Amino acid sequence: MQGFANIRDFFFPRSAGLSLPAERLTWWILIAALLYQAVLCAIHTNLHAISTAGVVVSEFVIYLLCMAVLSKNIRLELVAIAALTAAYLFLLAIMRNQLDPKGFRDAMIPILFYGLGRQIGDIRYADRILKLAVLLVLAFGFLEWFFLDFYSRIFNIFSYYVNQGGLAAGSNWAKDSVLGLNGIRPEGIGRTILPALLGSHRISSIFLEPVSLGNFAVIIAAWGLAKRREEIKDTIFFLLAAAVMIVMSDSRYGMITVAALIVLRCSPLAGSRNSWLIALPLLSALMLLLIGALFDGGYSDSFLGRLYVSGRTLLNLNAGMLLGLDGYNTSFGDMGYPSLLTRLGLPLCFLLWCPFWMLKMADRRGDRFRSYITLYISLILCVSGTSLFALKTAGILWFLVGCAAAEATASSSSSPAGPAVRPAGKTKEQKNAY
Repeated sequence: MQGFANIRDFFFPRSAGLSLPAERLTWWILIAALLYQAVLCAIHTNLHAISTAGVVVSEFVIYLLCMAVLSKNIRLELVAIAALTAAYLFLLAIMRNQLDPKGFRDAMIPILFYGLGRQIGDIRYADRILKLAVLLVLAFGFLEWFFLDFYSRIFNIFSYYVNQGGLAAGSNWAKDSVLGLNGIRPEGIGRTILPALLGSHRISSIFLEPVSLGNFAVIIAAWGLAKRREEIKDTIFFLLAAAVMIVMSDSRYGMITVAALIVLRCSPLAGSRNSWLIALPLLSALMLLLIGALFDGGYSDSFLGRLYVSGRTLLNLNAGMLLGLDGYNTSFGDMGYPSLLTRLGLPLCFLLWCPFWMLKMADRRGDRFRSYITLYISLILCVSGTSLFALKTAGILWFLVGCAAAEATASSSSSPAGPAVRPAGKTKEQKNAY
């Protein structure tokens, strides 16, 4: 019976923050956010074609479930941020003379999933659900690696994205492949990591695209590196899982970012609150501007080539674009900063960034995780246009931020048995914990 209870608690973790029905619903919300694209693709491949409307409805249901959980205990600061964000986006819609639903959707994900994590308020809960997510991702990753034909019969990824209008029907250059376009490295470029072992194949697992698998690897690595020294086993687990995912997806971004996170964790600054990182997105944008202005080159599918194009595009943004009044419906491809600024506008970006850094984290783990996520956000916007707001990775990311910011964090990790008790304040040991 004890073994069954342990298995049950792993798959359905308990928290002191919510009632049992709300906990169970939160579990299903997070799993749905992680798997909904894979489920829809499997339905499209084997049962019925799925269009963009099907994806929109699926996401809308997930957001409604989030609101249902949050309605049980509405936090004033969350309502204030949501109201200010909605008001600004409606003002932009009036000035543009057109409503942009994607802008509302992109801003909604951090607010809703941060709220879920804040209500759960339990690091143990977050650890267990993240470990379950890691096992699911690795299981499907190895399925794709060793049984590609079987995986392709379940997920016709190329057809799925063509049916949504994201790809042209004849644009798949890889003959007989049903993977996404970025699921195969083109000839002349090839894999960066272990090309002799995996060839040109980039594994996507349940995310359907290798970019998201690389992003998820960075998120779990950041969560593992933020842990205390006595939690070294969890740190090693998440780092090893992240390394395997980076190799699978051939994520150059993941490899560079995780290496930077490890350097940051091992540096003398690891014990500080790293408040200087608040300006990192601005420094990253300035770096892009310098590369765009000074680098004498053009676009190529290399790290420097993509940075150059992003920098040149940033240099060409006018005041209306920076304020979100013009260019919001332009496809900027892999250029994250131009996409973000033109869709949400610089004032709203500032409005959302400041509360993120004003959050009072429960302990040093939370401070470190915020610093690492700042690095993740700053760098991903240099090389990717929309993946920062992909629900399949963004949902779990902002849920983890909410858990790290909750008051129950310190006590929940120190009481392995039974529910956590919310402390009135932090002890000296908790404040100084690394």
